[in-house]
Amino acid sequence: MQASIHTRFVAIALLAFLGAGVARAQQTNSVLMSLTLHECIVRALANNLEIKSEQINPTIQAWGVVGAQGIYDPTLSGSLNYQDTTFPRDTTQVFTNALTQTTVVTRQLQSSLSLAGKLPTGATYDFAAANNRASGNAISNYLYTGDASINLTQPLLKNFGLGINSANIRIARQSRAIAQQDFVQFVMNKLSKVCTAYYELVFTIENHKAKVETLDEAKELLDQTRKRVQIGTQSPLDVIQAEAGVAQNEQAVITSAQAIKDAENAVKRLISQQVAEFRGVSFVPTGFPVAQMMELDVTQSIRTALEMRPDYLSAKEALERQKIAVQFNRNQLWPEIDLQGSYGANGRGTSFGNFNDSLTSGDNPVWAAGVVVSIPLGNRQARSSYNISRLNQDQAIINLKILEQNILVQVDNAVGHVGSSAQSVVAATAAARAAQASLDAEKKKMLAGTSTTFLVLQAQSQLAASRSAEIRARASYSESLVALDLSEGTILQKNNVVLDESR
Repeated sequence: MQASIHTRFVAIALLAFLGAGVARAQQTNSVLMSLTLHECIVRALANNLEIKSEQINPTIQAWGVVGAQGIYDPTLSGSLNYQDTTFPRDTTQVFTNALTQTTVVTRQLQSSLSLAGKLPTGATYDFAAANNRASGNAISNYLYTGDASINLTQPLLKNFGLGINSANIRIARQSRAIAQQDFVQFVMNKLSKVCTAYYELVFTIENHKAKVETLDEAKELLDQTRKRVQIGTQSPLDVIQAEAGVAQNEQAVITSAQAIKDAENAVKRLISQQVAEFRGVSFVPTGFPVAQMMELDVTQSIRTALEMRPDYLSAKEALERQKIAVQFNRNQLWPEIDLQGSYGANGRGTSFGNFNDSLTSGDNPVWAAGVVVSIPLGNRQARSSYNISRLNQDQAIINLKILEQNILVQVDNAVGHVGSSAQSVVAATAAARAAQASLDAEKKKMLAGTSTTFLVLQAQSQLAASRSAEIRARASYSESLVALDLSEGTILQKNNVVLDESR
């Protein structure tokens, strides 16, 4: 029975759209544009500026990951320096090559090259090489000197290990995952607004058509009443009452027509970048979806929500991010114990070739090893960071539990609203049918002289209210399904939407 009811709703809706569309075209001379719900969704995903803005956030966080990974990027440094020095000769100093010179001149061309970086274990390294070429009257032996070395520093306690040194990278990855989930949640919320706005437009158009039909019935009653007054079967007071009924219904038609415009503007704002592009365009919703009745299972819906809802997944990612921060800040409480070591070679020569042979021969090594211990006294900054991160983790756990409880309530409410909305549709349809039968009976009684214009107008008003209630119930039922899909986190899948989060 429920499936047949919704089939009848679809037929009524399509007829209403057709009639309302023709009427609106005649009244406003606007261009009619058919629009399905799926087309609204596609347009919103492609054109909505808020979605476009929110889509940038995951990309920003992705670059944050790249930036965090840069901690392991090595740094290549080089320098070249020339120095020319002249100073008076010490008369007590004997120069084998320039006894008669009154000044001493030295010229040095110094060059260096180094490659420094950090390893995932926390170790820092530095490959360095330096060369000095000297000339001048004070230089008698070695013209080339220099060295090459490698220096390593490995933390043994604070900042030791893969997990600690990759903490910022992992935090950045969690931030990226959170941004992705937040974007999905934003799109879901926006998609819910699109669907709701579409169904509200459907409601306003159908409601306007019902108001027009009621106005036509009131005008027909006024004409009949005037004729009866002329032949003396009714009093002039009946005409006044009928005229008041027409005026009242005309006001309802005006109000419902403005409601259509407001609903159209709401849809236009959601599906376009420039609302002006739809100026002079009236939407005619088509392809109204059949709202199939379904078995409602609160337990299954809750399970689905906890698996699918992006806001819940985002909260879990935020908790994991906070756990990483706690782990890192706990490590910062420890003292620094660093193992340092270096190994290199020296070289000298009267030519660059001699210098190179001396440097690479291995006959002139230099090496060093040691341990550096650093113990911060008080260490209040580290203790503060650790305790703040730990409290933030406790807060994140509580917030996750709060969100979980909110989800339970939201899903339970959404399921309840779907069920009550379905019952309201059935009741409203029955009420409208009864109101129509009551009006027909009252008209027959008036023709027989046993009723009055006032009672007929009252029956018309009851029918108009019942029609609006039926239309409202059908729209509310469709909107309750959207709310259920949103609370379950399945609204994208239900509308066959696959997001491309790349930019």
